[in-house]
Amino acid sequence: MGLSKETIFQGVLDYLEEELDYIDITMNLWIKPMTVQSIDGGTVTLICENDFKRNKVLTSYVDDLTEAFEIELERDDVTLVFRTRAEIEKEDEKKREEELEKKKEEEARARRLEELPMVNPAYTFENFVVGSSNRVAYETSLMACRYPAEFYNPLFLYGPSGLGKTHLLFAIINDILENKPDFKVVYITCEAFTNLLIESIAKKKDPMEFRSKFRNLDFLLIDDIQFLKGKHAVQEEMFHTFEALYNKGKQIVFASDKQPSELQDIDKRLTSRFSAGGVIDIQPPDEELRQAIFKRKAESFGVDIPNDVLQYLAENIKTNIRQIEGAIKTLKAHSLIGGEKISFAMAKRVLSEYLKKAEEDSVNSEKILKYISMRYEIKKEDITGSKRDSSIKNARHICAYLMRNLLNMTFKEIGTVLRKHHSTIMESCQKIEEKMKTSDNFRREMESIEKELNS
Repeated sequence: MGLSKETIFQGVLDYLEEELDYIDITMNLWIKPMTVQSIDGGTVTLICENDFKRNKVLTSYVDDLTEAFEIELERDDVTLVFRTRAEIEKEDEKKREEELEKKKEEEARARRLEELPMVNPAYTFENFVVGSSNRVAYETSLMACRYPAEFYNPLFLYGPSGLGKTHLLFAIINDILENKPDFKVVYITCEAFTNLLIESIAKKKDPMEFRSKFRNLDFLLIDDIQFLKGKHAVQEEMFHTFEALYNKGKQIVFASDKQPSELQDIDKRLTSRFSAGGVIDIQPPDEELRQAIFKRKAESFGVDIPNDVLQYLAENIKTNIRQIEGAIKTLKAHSLIGGEKISFAMAKRVLSEYLKKAEEDSVNSEKILKYISMRYEIKKEDITGSKRDSSIKNARHICAYLMRNLLNMTFKEIGTVLRKHHSTIMESCQKIEEKMKTSDNFRREMESIEKELNS
């Protein structure tokens, strides 16, 4: 352990008195009142009482002091830096003010986060892994955040569940909290918006109380907008909220599992406004991007996963990025509990059941075919075959519609599964959409099917 700066300075004082014959009055007036603030290698910072004394030391004693410190530190590259107590006090005051300001900002941020209890502060633009399937969504979200209402207003993000829409919404909010502390921002799901409106009506609250919460904002973000379906009173309130904010030049962001033109039973006034800014889709990531997401997630959990394991995971988890987190947590738990290093063999053994369940839980074209076959008691082979019985055709139309709306498959991809031309698939989807508009019973049946498939 090295000598303290006080011990070193005492050695300097002794050297000046004993070796260089400094008299008491010189020492007491100019040298001893100084203190050593820091010693960093060959740089010694000394604090003088005031500017007058610093100037005197610099003009009369700096060479001797440098020699003395070089003797004590046993080095020949000493540089002396002289500061005054006033400078130190000024810096300390500035530091206190900065810390107080930082504390106030943190308290303000905490209060705002209390108003946004669902927002995860860990979801940022920095840790959103960007690839070809989500780059446009990432860049437009960043633009909407940094330049509110200037380029994409409203911004409408859509795509299947689990691909990062909510991450981007949270990233926008966290960026605003950091860089625009005076902004009034609200994030809410469509379901929560609906529940608040119902509660307001049920309790006969002043309607202006509800409206002021959403119409006096700088930034409004609404998730899962597809749940407006069929809720006409809520749609009316949403329309007027949109108009109030848009006309004031405030930024609005929506997220949905479908693009505006495919949203069912929603007022055309709303869907046309959803489409008025930027309508941006997020596609399932390719294998390379999935590997990058796995790697980033693993790093955030403090887990070291070899490249061959990352590739194995990316090959087996394709549609829902949320499943990545579960897979990594499973590997980490087994590694910690069993004391086994994560390897390809270990991953295959540990995750086999998890991946099997993930595949079973995820909605895919095969699951839709199997479900519709069982529900309507029609063989899968007939649905994908050439029979044209009305019941078979209806089941085929429903399968096509569900693959299009739940999986975002192209008409050509659906045609490959159902063994039909893509124009036929397009017609099937249109028939189901028309039937849902004209028959409430059929619409409710389709809603029940979608709910069961997603449960």
